[in-house]
Amino acid sequence: MEISKKVIVIVTLTILPLVFLGSKLLTDTKQRLADEELNLVRPILEGIAENLKEPYRFPLDSRSELQGFASFNTASRFPHLYHAAIDYFAEVGEPVYAIADGVVSYSGYMNGYPGVVIIDHPKENLYSLYGHLSLKSWLVSKGAIKKGDLLGYIADPSEDFGIGVNAHIHFSIRMGSRMEYPETGPDRWMGGYTTESPIFKGYIDPEQFILLTKSKLSRN
Repeated sequence: MEISKKVIVIVTLTILPLVFLGSKLLTDTKQRLADEELNLVRPILEGIAENLKEPYRFPLDSRSELQGFASFNTASRFPHLYHAAIDYFAEVGEPVYAIADGVVSYSGYMNGYPGVVIIDHPKENLYSLYGHLSLKSWLVSKGAIKKGDLLGYIADPSEDFGIGVNAHIHFSIRMGSRMEYPETGPDRWMGGYTTESPIFKGYIDPEQFILLTKSKLSRN
């Protein structure tokens, strides 16, 4: 019996490092592929930023990060998934604004959010998504919209289970228009999490892109 215990300990101590190494190599490979994809996308984003007449703005007047873009396995309710947006802490009832000119192509309820607004930005071939807006308060209607226009107000966490404990905005920017993506499935236009790095699904880091537009225009 004592020999069997020693064998188990030896085997365990041998296997665990190999499992850890294999997991690390897999993680490193995924990150390398994501970085390579980002390098392909970056010139496109820089071109968009250079052709803007004015920079994009942030959807809130202030921002403090709750959950980062492309963070992996950081939400207990969505294990082993990548976050396809950035979450900013917000006060209940805080106003949310359009980040740029465009067309509101969706405004209404969505399970887990509860209020969602989506703006297509056809000139830049992008769309922006604003989740966890209150349905009990006013919500913008579909149609043309200008940068800085009011979209709605941050929802209280009690309005929907998907908000979680903290009031916040779920904010994403994606390449293409909303209608280029399906309503359901892993590539759906309202997806909050992805099984692989969101850069492979057309999502871009919203904070870094907005800062890029500000940086490019400040040099001109």
